[in-house]
Amino acid sequence: MSSAPVNFVTTRRNPSVSGLRETKKAATRTALTRAAAEIALEHGPEGLIIAEIAARAGVSARTFHNYFASREEALLGFLSDQIRDLIDQLDELPEQMRLVEAVEHLVVEHLRTGEDELDSFGSLFRISEIIGALSPTPQHPDAGALVVPLLPAVHPRAPELDEFEACVAINTLATSVRVALDWYYRLPEPRDIEVGAQLVRRACRMVRLDG
Repeated sequence: MSSAPVNFVTTRRNPSVSGLRETKKAATRTALTRAAAEIALEHGPEGLIIAEIAARAGVSARTFHNYFASREEALLGFLSDQIRDLIDQLDELPEQMRLVEAVEHLVVEHLRTGEDELDSFGSLFRISEIIGALSPTPQHPDAGALVVPLLPAVHPRAPELDEFEACVAINTLATSVRVALDWYYRLPEPRDIEVGAQLVRRACRMVRLDG
């Protein structure tokens, strides 16, 4: 008499559960990086406390340490995400649009769509400065190192510039845009977006890349 076949039950990870878990982890990481950047911009390096970052992101300080070893690392995560987004935005613009024109377009569109100031072009460099103030060591990038990942996206829009000149151009543009946006955000409410757009255009006209 033959015995009945044995059914071996194999436990497999549910792809949907695994995907959901990864999505949740990514969302938590993003919440932490953005919370760190928000606090840094609002209160400067002295106000950037891990417990405050975690609270704003809606998690515990222990959860923060599951993702980042330090405040600086959280800010670097924010910068990395923003640079990736900026490169994607530049790549989507018409190829014939020159560097200054492209940056001006992105900043003005940012104002008109009402996106968070946190996502602005100028905030990248403000966050970089704060990282330097928190931990002024070679391990953390200065504004010059920050622009290096942008160079491949910038080169087609200013092919006459070498790497040094491109870095100078990007930093000059960032400073000009930052002054314009700071001027705009100091205006009393309700602010006219077109006033902000005009300030950005005036600032970009101050930048000359024609040698």
